[in-house]
Amino acid sequence: MAIKLPQNIVIVGGVAGGMSAATRARRLCESAKITVLERGPFVSYANCGIPYALGGIIQDDTTLILQNPESFKSRFNIDVHIRSEVTAINRASKNVTVRNLMGDGETVYAYDKLILSQGAEPVRLPIKGSNLPQVFTLQTIDDMKSIRDFIVGHNSRKVAVIGGGFIGLELAENLHHLGLDVTIIEYASHVFPPADTEMAEPVHTELRRHNVKLLLNARVQQIEKGDQQNLINVMTANGHNVPADVIIMAVGVRARTSLAAAAGLMIGKNGIAVNKYMQTSDPDIYAVGDMVETEHRILGRPAVVALAGPANRQGRLAADHIFGKKIAYRGNIGTSVCKVFEMTIASTGLSVQALRELGRTPEWVTVHPPDHAGYYPGSSPITLRVIFDPETGVLLGAQAVGKQGVDKRIDVLSTAIQAGMGICDLEHLELAYAPPYGSAKDPVNMAGFVGSNVLRCDVHIVHPGDLCSPQASWQIVDVRSTSEFSRGHLPGAVNLPLNNLRETVHTLDREKKVLVYCQVGYRGYVAYRVLSQTGFDVVNLDGGFKSVEEGGHKALQVSPNLS
Repeated sequence: MAIKLPQNIVIVGGVAGGMSAATRARRLCESAKITVLERGPFVSYANCGIPYALGGIIQDDTTLILQNPESFKSRFNIDVHIRSEVTAINRASKNVTVRNLMGDGETVYAYDKLILSQGAEPVRLPIKGSNLPQVFTLQTIDDMKSIRDFIVGHNSRKVAVIGGGFIGLELAENLHHLGLDVTIIEYASHVFPPADTEMAEPVHTELRRHNVKLLLNARVQQIEKGDQQNLINVMTANGHNVPADVIIMAVGVRARTSLAAAAGLMIGKNGIAVNKYMQTSDPDIYAVGDMVETEHRILGRPAVVALAGPANRQGRLAADHIFGKKIAYRGNIGTSVCKVFEMTIASTGLSVQALRELGRTPEWVTVHPPDHAGYYPGSSPITLRVIFDPETGVLLGAQAVGKQGVDKRIDVLSTAIQAGMGICDLEHLELAYAPPYGSAKDPVNMAGFVGSNVLRCDVHIVHPGDLCSPQASWQIVDVRSTSEFSRGHLPGAVNLPLNNLRETVHTLDREKKVLVYCQVGYRGYVAYRVLSQTGFDVVNLDGGFKSVEEGGHKALQVSPNLS
């Protein structure tokens, strides 16, 4: 018996999820009537490019507009209505009520299947002054134009960006390109929240190198008018006062769920609840993109992941299911990357901090290899952290920061996590190698080698963050060269260079535990193997002295004249 295919599909909202669903539906069924109802003026645009258009890196705003109603009609025979706001869903009658924002009329559209793709809305802090005319959020092309017009029209010089996530970091860089004096105010201890604090420290350094001011651990309390003309003040709970003539709130987004809730659809903790086929609690209504909760594969529970990639895939799979293809959405792990001037930071899966907050006790390793062969010109180091289960070795997350090759390594590790691989699998990966692009032992392989050594107990490690103060009962051994040691070392360390360690090992007390370290970890590992096989109780410092320096562990550092 032939399955009766739906002939009337209505999609609320365009952009990534909605238009992926619409075009996939057309490719699967030529006879269906497909209608897209978009509240805004653009149905398909690259909102991820908006900060770069604001900063003039993308010089023509029109390049952000990927398609328009006419092009969708001519190529896909899809009816797109912009400036059309859906105000109600009547599930019993299977129709939606639509208000024309360019007029006063309302129209009712019937549906066989309905797809919601309304996305998320930027959050405004519920504080005094958040609605002053100098305070903006950035999500749409219209938002960008409003900010640009305000800056030009008021000859703005100082900007405060509230929030150090993706949008906040991209804004800081691009507003700096415009010649503005930029301050980032971040509630947490570091920018780029998906990463651990230590991994974000190089980004802090990069921002400051470009004269972007940073206020961390700063909760914004209120915004008030200042004494000087056009200036307003951002007041923080710890007493900081940041004067600015334009403020942009980049403190996150909130799923648009009010329409679905009014229709009686099930709402989860932070977004619309859907099954693995993107169906809501009403089997004739689907929801995709930033407004839904889908399974987070490491958390093991639904979560909102507001990223363009998942939204595109979800839209496609919703259309698949409507037309009889039961292809389940496999969930998210939250893979992301961000450019900050000449630096790139990226992450996938969960951070150490996030895992600990869940009550888990992860293990991780840190390596600092070059992005490509060191003997080929132009190489630069990548700091790569790979997080795994200490019992099974299953990968739980990864973070990387550096100037080049960061995205490539995180993409490999994201794929490995989604494939259910473990830390020991990384040493077996066969990755493309030529001197301009990588090394025979790729950074991902290197992390696999180090992590496998830890898992197999070939080495025991300790992390810089676990060394709150010099361990009086330990012997701290720096196995770097004397010149490296003279430039800075851990408090209380003795310098026994690796090449002479076998001859100097007798100077150590076998009754005391030994902490051994080098610059990035490898020489420390070699020293560990020497000492452990000579009868010492020894641990190696993960990531070496570089992790102490990069991670901002100032209490563990000492200059030569203080040693």
